[in-house]
Amino acid sequence: MAGLDSAIWQQEPGWLQKKRQLATILQARFPKQDGQDEWLGAWEGERYQSGESTGLINHNGDYIARPLSQAVTEYSEILQENLMEKAISWQDGQLNAAHLSRIDGGQFIYVPDQTTVTVPIELAPTLVGENPHNVIIVGAGSRVTIQETAQMTNLGAVYAGSELLVGAGAVVTYRQANRFEGERALQAVHVYQAQGSRVQLAYGQDSATDVSTSLYSFLDGRQTSWRADVVIRGAAGTRQKLRPVLDGYGQGTTGRLYVWGQSATLADLQFDQLKTGSGEPLDIKEKVQRLTPEDSLFDQLPAASWLKNKLAHA
Repeated sequence: MAGLDSAIWQQEPGWLQKKRQLATILQARFPKQDGQDEWLGAWEGERYQSGESTGLINHNGDYIARPLSQAVTEYSEILQENLMEKAISWQDGQLNAAHLSRIDGGQFIYVPDQTTVTVPIELAPTLVGENPHNVIIVGAGSRVTIQETAQMTNLGAVYAGSELLVGAGAVVTYRQANRFEGERALQAVHVYQAQGSRVQLAYGQDSATDVSTSLYSFLDGRQTSWRADVVIRGAAGTRQKLRPVLDGYGQGTTGRLYVWGQSATLADLQFDQLKTGSGEPLDIKEKVQRLTPEDSLFDQLPAASWLKNKLAHA
């Protein structure tokens, strides 16, 4: 656990130390989150660690990339304003506050306004911590594809957060198929979208452990769209949970969710219905297919699906 007088990273800026401390102090005042005791209880016990994280990227040019531990100092102003404020909010619940106080790795990516990144950004680190976190900021009018295939080797309870902050009119394709090795995992992929932005999410999960997936986007304004294609395969004896929530409202603003779930025991696929968090009249639709091992999952997916190609070779 992060102490009140200590940082997790060397040369951690004062604003982050204070933010971690505040999260620790206020944690008990926030609402409880579903299943949080499985994580909080595990974090109070032995801390699992096995070596150093590898594969995080440094890049200067059409976009900026840094390990998050480095970016909190080098890009302090932008992260002080955005880290766990707009997409994954640290004040939304006790587990989120605990995650902020323990963030121990991850990636920072920044795409400036009006920038087209022609080659997909490949993010494929091996992360050893319990609380990795990505912050991805895409400026107004920019276009980018990011493909994340991280290996999470921690043997305990892992909370992996990815938050995307997408500027007005930007077009973002975000593809993720992370693999977890520990006793349980929570993968949050949360987005804040400014007016007129479009996000296409492809999310795959087939780790041989219990995984809870939280998908969220706040669609802020007119002509904003979010679409997610999700493939979840449950290994024998594991529970796979999916909680999709959208918020926001605007003329021509839409949310679409397509889910393919496969497990030997369909009761182990616990998929919540797509809903709005605040009851706003957002145009949302979903289609969910639950398949047994005898069904051909990959025949159900679009031929050009990134998930089809990625999971078939996992």
